[in-house]
Amino acid sequence: MKTGGGFAVADSFGILIRQYRMKVKDLSLKQLEELSQVSSSYINRLERGEKTSPSLPVVFSLAESLEIPYSVLMATLFQTSESNGQPSISDVLIQSNFFLNNQELSKEARSILIMINEFLVDCEWNTNTKVKELYMLSEMLDEFKAAI
Repeated sequence: MKTGGGFAVADSFGILIRQYRMKVKDLSLKQLEELSQVSSSYINRLERGEKTSPSLPVVFSLAESLEIPYSVLMATLFQTSESNGQPSISDVLIQSNFFLNNQELSKEARSILIMINEFLVDCEWNTNTKVKELYMLSEMLDEFKAAI
């Protein structure tokens, strides 16, 4: 298992991707690239365990393209490295269904919401970066509003 950020990326993630791609769906790397819009070289590095911190949009795209239930893929991807057993905000966003105006959020909207959360946690937010980060946040919020 390899660590990155607040999560430990399980070695079984790449194995599961490769298993579904080759054995279940009978796809080449190039075919999966066309379906998922994720480069074949990136997928190959994920499968070999060389790339250990895929973004959530990449994970969702691969899951959808391979028809792997999100919960199955996410269970193999992330294992919290915290020992207190408390879920992180990202864990809650990934594992829960949310409703807005009595409608369940789409996969795309949930993915963007997770991306916004990760951006807020990771941004520097200082005098030199504040304007750029505020602009980037506003762009993500526009994407979220368009997705709901």
